[in-house]
Amino acid sequence: MSKILTPDEIRAAARHIYELVPEIIPTEINRTLVSEWAEKNRTLTEGPFQGPFTFEYTPYLVEIADSLSPSCEEVREVAFMKPARIGATVSVGENWIGATIDAFPCDMGYITSDGAMAEIQMQTRIDALINESGIAHKIGETKKRAGQKKSGDKTVLKQFPSGSLLAGGPNSSFFKRSVGFKFLNVTEVDGFADDIGKEGDPIGLFRRRCGAFQNDYKILWESSPKLDHNSKIKRLYNEGDKRKFFVPCKHCGHEQFLKWGDKDKPGGLKFEKDDDDRLIEGSVYYECEECGGHWTNSDKDYFLKRGYWKATAVPRKPHVRSYHINALYSPIGFVSWETGVMEFLEIKHNGFPALEFQVWVNTFLGEPFEDRGERPKIEAVMSRKKDYHVDTLPEWADPLFLTLGADVQKDRIECEIVAWCKDFESFSINYHVIPGEAKNINDECWDKLKQIIEAEHCGMKISLSGIDSGYETNTVYSFCDSFARGVYPVMGSEQRTKDREVIKFFTIQGFNCPRVDINTVRLKDDLYMNLAKGMREDGSFPAGYMHFPIEYDRKYFNMLTAENVVFDQKTKKKKYIAGSRRNESTDTRVYNSSLVHAYRQAIEDQLKAEEKMEEDERLVFDNFWLYIKAKK
Repeated sequence: MSKILTPDEIRAAARHIYELVPEIIPTEINRTLVSEWAEKNRTLTEGPFQGPFTFEYTPYLVEIADSLSPSCEEVREVAFMKPARIGATVSVGENWIGATIDAFPCDMGYITSDGAMAEIQMQTRIDALINESGIAHKIGETKKRAGQKKSGDKTVLKQFPSGSLLAGGPNSSFFKRSVGFKFLNVTEVDGFADDIGKEGDPIGLFRRRCGAFQNDYKILWESSPKLDHNSKIKRLYNEGDKRKFFVPCKHCGHEQFLKWGDKDKPGGLKFEKDDDDRLIEGSVYYECEECGGHWTNSDKDYFLKRGYWKATAVPRKPHVRSYHINALYSPIGFVSWETGVMEFLEIKHNGFPALEFQVWVNTFLGEPFEDRGERPKIEAVMSRKKDYHVDTLPEWADPLFLTLGADVQKDRIECEIVAWCKDFESFSINYHVIPGEAKNINDECWDKLKQIIEAEHCGMKISLSGIDSGYETNTVYSFCDSFARGVYPVMGSEQRTKDREVIKFFTIQGFNCPRVDINTVRLKDDLYMNLAKGMREDGSFPAGYMHFPIEYDRKYFNMLTAENVVFDQKTKKKKYIAGSRRNESTDTRVYNSSLVHAYRQAIEDQLKAEEKMEEDERLVFDNFWLYIKAKK
């Protein structure tokens, strides 16, 4: 039978509970900094700097680590784009885990690019961290059966009072769905797939795991970058304030961030080599961009401890700090400047093989690698003879029909009108940039585009128009449906079909106009092949030759040649990548080219409907050009 407490006993119990509340439920933010915790509690038993942990050799990592402390309330996310071998894994990620277990416990996720690697890291580095820091007693339940590991101390799970550490790869079900975290330590984010198990963008998925802690969550995004066109750490870095580590010149005191030098520009890392790309001993130095004074690798002891992080941009996302550093800051005993230069010269001597060069750019410069692949030389394209003006054609031109291709952007529509002659010889008539709010079908930009489509150009009407429907899909469908015929939505695809099909008409439910689905890789192949063609010695032009008006400037041709042809190691196929370059004139020309194929297909379908062709026949282009010329 339960005992009935007296009033005095009730008051005594209440006082006891009240005294325990601060211990059970923190009433204020823990002011411990990650860096302070690490230097007070951790001892390294492996690596080049064994003994009590210190930031003396890597002072550039103090602010990054401390940004992850709960007391740094203005920071919710930290993005760190880095090279290899600068001490970041131990000094930032591991110390944050240790401090969380010991000083500010909560539920923490530890995500690496590979689930198996996460298990290995937990069994080796994290277990060592726990033992080195004297916090092993906090892990798991205190009671266990003889010979058994604590039930709260498993390969991927470490439980401790008021918190836990759960590790895995991006495909681990608990990271994608039900489990929430206050802290997330996400490492090697550039190793993640663009789509995690068909559930979408990994960055968005992981941010949702912190959704219950909007006011005090913390995420560390840390990675060496990989390829520029889809680098996730570069994207995260660009969301923040883009901090760089400035250090003073030992001669004049000018503050600057360290960079790889250019022999023709002042400042940066400099060196000399012989004719066989061998480094000349003793020739490596850093040149101050202000006074031209020289520093050596040994001067790191002077300038690193005097450096500081400086924001170079206004963050695009609130409460995000982003950091970038390269291996020129690697402390003495890690990677020397001489080592970095010798690695570079070996790659140079080998002809800059893409995969070798990528490793160096990623792991020494800490920058994403832009696989430049192959693309037409803009100087060669611009040097073509231009002997006509916009909205005109040379007297000797023999155009058969006109097409218009339009690329739809958020704040504008860009379109090109092209005159087509026999054998795909083409003349660009004009290129228009129409400002406006493209998502609004009633905006003036759509009225202007309609006027261009319906007008005469060089005495001819436009036969077919193709409007990019990949962005404002329904708006484009409605616009095309307002025409009786000849205006189609187009949708690009990089799939290369076995029969090399270039276009395919697709019925759109709820709309009268069909969509033209186009094989963009095939059409870009044709574009680059035709851009490479030159005028013959006798002054005639080969099939597919492209003519441009006098007024077209470098900006237009930059866009037309913006995309690099690269080989996708994953799909084992060729692909086109623009990176950060604008490519609107590439897209408009591709749409125009697709319309020639669509026109051929439409004529073939018409002739078969009129029973002038057999069903198993194909209208080849030689006959297509003759047919159009006869109709003209």
